[in-house]
Amino acid sequence: MKKSVFSFTHRIVLSIIGTIIIAIGIALFRLSNLGIDPATAANIGITEKLNMNLCNYQLIFNLLLFLIIFIINRTFFGIGTIINMTLPGYIIDFINLKFHQFNLHASLFWMQALFFLVSILLFYLGISIYTHAKIGVSPYDA
Repeated sequence: MKKSVFSFTHRIVLSIIGTIIIAIGIALFRLSNLGIDPATAANIGITEKLNMNLCNYQLIFNLLLFLIIFIINRTFFGIGTIINMTLPGYIIDFINLKFHQFNLHASLFWMQALFFLVSILLFYLGISIYTHAKIGVSPYDA
């Protein structure tokens, strides 16, 4: 009995860590100015048109997508769904705020390329950790 509780707790921690790493990767993608994943690019574009924070828009969008997919097929969802649909937008906004506060930007191409490379590595590392937890996926992933 105790082992299963630890196992579930361990998987929640993995999901949170993976989600945080994904968000850091996305924030670095934005800093590199060399590209970003399509879902985040769409979210950023819409938030700029609506004059909203990325975190609030992403949460609203994920809730709507969650409701649609919940009706169609609930098997994809679990506690990891809640983690991944709520945390990334807020973490990305927080990290971007810190980048601006410290005037951190990639002004030279080699810096942009370095940020981009680190972003890719973090993004995929975070996804592998988050999906390995197997406690639900984000509405977008479902």
